[in-house]
Amino acid sequence: MSSLTLVTLPIGNNKDITLRALETLSLGKCFYAEDTRVFKKILDNLNIDYADKFIDSFHDHTVGKIDLIVEKIKSGMQVYLVSDAGSPVISDPAFPLLKKIREAGIEIKTVPGVSSVIAALELSALPPHPFHFWGFIARTKGEKKNFFNDLGDVAGTHLFFESPHRILETITAFFEHFPEGELVITREITKVYESVYRIKRNDLIDLEKIITEKGEFVLLFHVDKKAHTSSRTSEISELINDYLEGKGGTKKLAKIFAKALDGDTKAIYDQLSRSENKS
Repeated sequence: MSSLTLVTLPIGNNKDITLRALETLSLGKCFYAEDTRVFKKILDNLNIDYADKFIDSFHDHTVGKIDLIVEKIKSGMQVYLVSDAGSPVISDPAFPLLKKIREAGIEIKTVPGVSSVIAALELSALPPHPFHFWGFIARTKGEKKNFFNDLGDVAGTHLFFESPHRILETITAFFEHFPEGELVITREITKVYESVYRIKRNDLIDLEKIITEKGEFVLLFHVDKKAHTSSRTSEISELINDYLEGKGGTKKLAKIFAKALDGDTKAIYDQLSRSENKS
């Protein structure tokens, strides 16, 4: 049986193409691409003739092709999957296909290359262990608030993508939840206007002068384990003191348990309420 091979393409600078990727793109015959026009332009730039290649689209709106791709591979055809830039797995639609491929017992191969996630981590100079990648974050203000609130409890370096027209709003939301934090913003990695910004809350005044709302962004920030533990202990202590002083009943107690146990406040509150009713 043939296999599915994931091919990583350059994220901006075509000189970052690997020798293996060049060979694969030259010799391969059946390709599924996120955008066929973008892929053909890349092949043109690499001087690769695609006249005799089968090139079709595969993206979020064409997942109905998954069964067809699986059958092609089962019939003996070697299939290659690419995205517009970087790896087909990183914030691109490859996973539903990979899941089906794995379930069908088909081998998955990779021709790896440059990743914006790793490149941004290198440029940030933030601690690399551990790091957490979140893809594109939520769009609405409320969802952003929950996102940053949740990450305040997770030590390590956090990376996420953001689009140009939401970048300023997201930066502002970050500092609402991490007023003492530092946000590293990488833009146009490997391209002519590659930039790295290290922003603190005081920089928000001149933010629109610093950040151009053009390009592709990877944002990073670090949550220190010691600071996180200290902050968490202080918050729990404050909640306990309030409870002992009579400032809050079962709801306050539920918050204390939730913080201490990393549990769900509502679920703990319901459990405490049931216990009180029994007694």
